[in-house]
Amino acid sequence: MKITLAQALKEKNRLAGEIARAWTFIQTENSKREDIRRVVDGEETYKKIKLYTEKLIELKTKIGVANADNMERIYRMEEYKSALARLDNVNTDETSVFQKLTESTYKEYKRKVVFTASQILEMREQLQRECNRLQDEMDIFNATTKIDFETPLGR
Repeated sequence: MKITLAQALKEKNRLAGEIARAWTFIQTENSKREDIRRVVDGEETYKKIKLYTEKLIELKTKIGVANADNMERIYRMEEYKSALARLDNVNTDETSVFQKLTESTYKEYKRKVVFTASQILEMREQLQRECNRLQDEMDIFNATTKIDFETPLGR
């Protein structure tokens, strides 16, 4: 069956979630007192984990191959988002600091910044515009690029 990359990314998350949930069942149900009934069949659940894991590997590989033409956008987006987060932590405080020299004498030290708060804001806005543009391009790519994949989840 042909699915878009957008659908494939959702399916990848669903498979990963099902695997995590199945592991939780195995972890909680593996050891029980003999008089307490198990909620799930551990062996069947493990078979499901193995199947879903193989399908997840297949799907991730197909997504990766299909994304070959999209990698620059993906990496650019990662780096721009990282820069946005770092810009949020740049100190733009330009207030003076006073240091006591004697009982009645203080020295004023003025703070100087390389980038003012308004410059940081402009840098953020430029990066955010670029992230928005890249996201729009990736959304189109993900909606129009198709791969073959048969889901084991019965959808």
